[in-house]
Amino acid sequence: MINLYKILGLILIPLIKINTLIRIKKSKELSLRYKERYGIASKLPINNKKVIWIHAASLGEFKSTDHLIKKYFKDYTLLVTTTTVSAANFAQQKYGDKIIHQFAPLDINIWVKRFLLHWNPAFVIWVESDLWPITLNMIKKSKIKAVLVNVRLSPKSLKRWKLLPSLYNNLMHCFNEIFAQSRNDQKRIQSLSNKNIEFIGNLKLTQSNLSSNISKTKSKYLTIMLANTHHQEEAQILPILKNLLKHYSNLKLIIAPRHPERSKVIENLCLQNNLASELHSRKKGNSNKIIIVDSFGILDEYYAISDIVFLGGSLVDSGGHNPLEPAINNCAIITGPILFNWQNIFEEMIKDESCIIVESEKMIKNEIKILIDDKNKLDRIKTNAYKFAQKNFINTNLLEETINQYLKKYDVKSS
Repeated sequence: MINLYKILGLILIPLIKINTLIRIKKSKELSLRYKERYGIASKLPINNKKVIWIHAASLGEFKSTDHLIKKYFKDYTLLVTTTTVSAANFAQQKYGDKIIHQFAPLDINIWVKRFLLHWNPAFVIWVESDLWPITLNMIKKSKIKAVLVNVRLSPKSLKRWKLLPSLYNNLMHCFNEIFAQSRNDQKRIQSLSNKNIEFIGNLKLTQSNLSSNISKTKSKYLTIMLANTHHQEEAQILPILKNLLKHYSNLKLIIAPRHPERSKVIENLCLQNNLASELHSRKKGNSNKIIIVDSFGILDEYYAISDIVFLGGSLVDSGGHNPLEPAINNCAIITGPILFNWQNIFEEMIKDESCIIVESEKMIKNEIKILIDDKNKLDRIKTNAYKFAQKNFINTNLLEETINQYLKKYDVKSS
């Protein structure tokens, strides 16, 4: 199957290049760096240190590498690849002095080979589930040691991979060690592969990834935030909040879509509901308008001023989002019922009375209204959420010991 995949990739190269040009016009590729997709590097290794290659597809995955970058950047050249422009911009902005960033080569045999020959990585840390058959098999064939960390497998992906279990098992065997991000993911992956799958916790939940600013200034306003919302979710929730905004004069609303490029759509949606709004990038002073967050990397600023946070991706089949980011900022968290990405965490939070799970739009309205009217309950859930976020959710020591054993055993050290 892998040989057929390779041949198909070579045949499609002209179409892939045309598609790349289209993506450049849509600002989904950077015009000065698109050749990195073909394995043509835009940079050289900056020193004689051995190269550790960390691959993290998009912004969320990249953010989870913070602990690894801080741990290894002094002793190694850290080559970090991503697939999205937003992750690339964030990587350069926040870690430009610690890493070399490149776009990951597309999964075409000649391009991956060119990439590996140029960078000659001594060790690979692959983050989450961006599994590319040619790239991973070439890493294995080149005898480069690799670990897969924070891997997840959603119920939907499990159904798809069940159609090709041998391919999935083959991909798992390209790694020397695999660490699932939850017990549920561990079980799902183990059902498809005879590779040993370890669980140490979610890399996104290291304390260095959780920004906190709980010294919130007292305000006459109570702020509600819709965070990481997906397509259709705002349309479900805005009519509910419209009534609450009319009834309570002290409410403020912030909407932070998962994909900021949808901000204009949400602005139009507010207009349709006769609600005044403004984009974060155009915000002027301290207005009473609904703020729509149209920029990356600033969610923590808004969590820090919010009292109630509804977490999106939970009313549609996206599996929910990380509740600890608002929890560490002393927010009362409400979420919908579709939570497979964070099921284990939410189950623990429910036991600790540190979040609220709603099953319907009507329940959203009811629960928000209760929190507005009952300040004691609001404060209790906020406090419980903050305390919950102080727990240790990942065994970073075990992860580091595993990585260090390979670095030492195979003499992956500074030259």
